Amino acid sequence: MYWFQAADRASKSVSRAHGIPLVAVAVLLILSCRVDAAGTTVESIGDAFDLNTDALLYSETHCVGSGLEREVFYRDAEQQLIAHKILRYEGSPTAPSVLSRNYYSREVISIESAPLSITMSTRNMAESDPEAVETVVVKPKPNMAVVIDAGFDNYVKSNWDKLVNSESLKFQFPIASREILVELKINLKDCSYKTKTETCFSLEIDNWFLRLLSDPIELGYDTSLRRLSRYRGLSNIGDGAGEGLVVDLRYRYPDTPTVACNLAESELVGSEAFPDLPPGNAPSSL
Repeated sequence: MYWFQAADRASKSVSRAHGIPLVAVAVLLILSCRVDAAGTTVESIGDAFDLNTDALLYSETHCVGSGLEREVFYRDAEQQLIAHKILRYEGSPTAPSVLSRNYYSREVISIESAPLSITMSTRNMAESDPEAVETVVVKPKPNMAVVIDAGFDNYVKSNWDKLVNSESLKFQFPIASREILVELKINLKDCSYKTKTETCFSLEIDNWFLRLLSDPIELGYDTSLRRLSRYRGLSNIGDGAGEGLVVDLRYRYPDTPTVACNLAESELVGSEAFPDLPPGNAPSSL
């Protein structure tokens, strides 16, 4: 999870193969420091399997701290760190500030929300020029919710009763790699997989023409716990060649040692390509 904001190279490749990506999620603001690993615990782990072959592609570990922050570690099948994301919810439970680093694409992407604007910035890790940051500020439509990255989970939970009673909801979602806001629609749907304990929703672009070019995303929630259990669709993580991945992401909520939340214990994939980034280190901001 949290799907939302793929590196531009991955999203462009998916666009060529599948049309316009729904939430090339992911990933993604200008934060000056990491979450303190000493005070974090593992909330959930998502295992991403190829939607067609069921082969394990990567995992994502979601760590929560004592404050309003979340840290996500993406690791490949060999447990090498391939992406890292920090979310902070001080401003809104559904529109957190986000800083994401993808070590495959070398992109750093950030999103920050203000009452009347959303700022999206991108930079290549290999670019040392501070002027190389690309930033765009967009204005959301009034009277329509803005949801950023993993904030969709809080959005679903806060609107649970409406959704399970078949009410269709719309919100705006920023895609930093495209420097745009898209309008998404979420609806109750029958689960595409066998289950007796889950409730499923369909997430898709709220535009009939663009819907023809992109497949919806399926979200599965444990009905009694109202907790995300499944994500099926376009991932925010591409493969080593920058190709987009369509995944079946299955979540579990284990009792896991907090070492999984420590960036210093993680080995960067392709770290030899970053002489200024020894294994376990990452840039602190854009």
